Amino acid sequence: MTNSDIDIVHALYNAWNRRDIDEWVASFAPDATWTNLPTGEIHAGHLGMADNYRHWDGPFPDGRCEKLTFGGGNGVVVAEFIAVGTHTGPMPSPDGAIDPTGLTLSVPFCDLHRVENGRIISTRRYWDQLTVLTQLGLR
Repeated sequence: MTNSDIDIVHALYNAWNRRDIDEWVASFAPDATWTNLPTGEIHAGHLGMADNYRHWDGPFPDGRCEKLTFGGGNGVVVAEFIAVGTHTGPMPSPDGAIDPTGLTLSVPFCDLHRVENGRIISTRRYWDQLTVLTQLGLR
């Protein structure tokens, strides 16, 4: 892993926090994949990355990644953070959209990114779905 690998991944979260979907998508290789482990969703390519972005931006337009930490090596960057945001829009789920609750989340996430040639080629996101549902008052 080089410092530039961390810089590439750090820029991804900065783009999210600024709501710059174009820069966020451009962080990924054209054939990149993103897997949300708790839901089983897999997003592929730039269109898939934009769709994944909207899955979180729509329900949490004020969402932020806070307390970011990075580590890794050999082209792998691990990012841990706290996702904070207020649920004000419909949230896609495998069972259909979840109506806005108006409640605020503060949930730990962990992403494992693989970086090659200056772009992210795959991401595997780990988070606790039960914590999200509980904080939204749904469990």
